Amino acid sequence: MHTRHRKILDMLQRGKVEIKSAAQIFGVTEMTIRRDLRILEEQKLLIQVRGGAVLSPARYEPEHGDDNSMDIQFAIAEALYMEIMPCNAIFLSTGTTSLAFAKTLVKKNTSSLTVITNSLPIASALFRSRCKVILLGGELRSTSLDLVGHIGEKNIEEFHVDWLISGCDGAFSDLGFYTSDSSLASLEKMSMKIADHAAIITQNGKFGKRALSRFASLNDIDLLITDSKLKSDDIQRMKNAGINVVTVKA
Repeated sequence: MHTRHRKILDMLQRGKVEIKSAAQIFGVTEMTIRRDLRILEEQKLLIQVRGGAVLSPARYEPEHGDDNSMDIQFAIAEALYMEIMPCNAIFLSTGTTSLAFAKTLVKKNTSSLTVITNSLPIASALFRSRCKVILLGGELRSTSLDLVGHIGEKNIEEFHVDWLISGCDGAFSDLGFYTSDSSLASLEKMSMKIADHAAIITQNGKFGKRALSRFASLNDIDLLITDSKLKSDDIQRMKNAGINVVTVKA
């Protein structure tokens, strides 16, 4: 593969690539970048959109960080599986740990399970698995291959699930859980209404971190699965609020 093509794919891991800015970065013409994108699209590595491109859902992997972080994500996913399965239906929201759980379902799940999601990478990961996958409609976010907006919010009202499963961009053990995208927060709040139970799956680094919009208070959450580095005071506050806190080794 051409070196520039690899660099374009690396850039796409962080979001949309704009033709004009990519041409400036690589010191080539916009026509050259358009040709690069066309070649990569023919290989099903990306999808061209207005003014640039995003990664193909079939190949898209949100940025994970280091190997240890990935190990923790999959440990959290395994612990979640042990806590909530078997069940009949779940809503699986966006994020790298949610994607790890989707991949865990592919490996472990043998029962009939319906997964509703607004995440194209999660839907892609579950393709040809034992799960029945329902993908919400909506508007594609500019920074990731996830769907938000009033179409998805309207569609979600038609369903009922046993569990909502979500990550977060920020959390406080006395206030609740936050996301940096207000449109995603709105969809998360709607998904709370269709679920019997709600679980948050996240690493300890999200605690004490501020984000734009709160989508869940402590009273909304039944289960938190995180890593063992979360402070004991935070764990105790959430247990006092009635949340079942499960930790995995960090």
